[in-house]
Amino acid sequence: MALVEESDKLPQCSRCRGDLITSAVTPKDDAYGRPIHLELCAACDAEKPAAKALLRFLAETGGRDETRAEECARLLMQWTKEGMAAHGWYWQETPPGQH
Repeated sequence: MALVEESDKLPQCSRCRGDLITSAVTPKDDAYGRPIHLELCAACDAEKPAAKALLRFLAETGGRDETRAEECARLLMQWTKEGMAAHGWYWQETPPGQH
């Protein structure tokens, strides 16, 4: 199973049918057995704090600036946690030595 797949074409936003900036499928299905998609859409997510920060970063072309890689990673993690929380999940760090 591939953990990351790159594509030149993303699906449409499931909420507004607009263009997505990114889409990720979580490793766990919802209660009905359907895959859960974390979607970043400028139209739908502009008011969510972590999504808004990531959208602003990407609009500033921060995603193309290698000197801002750590900032990008932090914003992506915050957006992922925000999306997971919307589905009732939370991020749990793996204690050192328990991989």
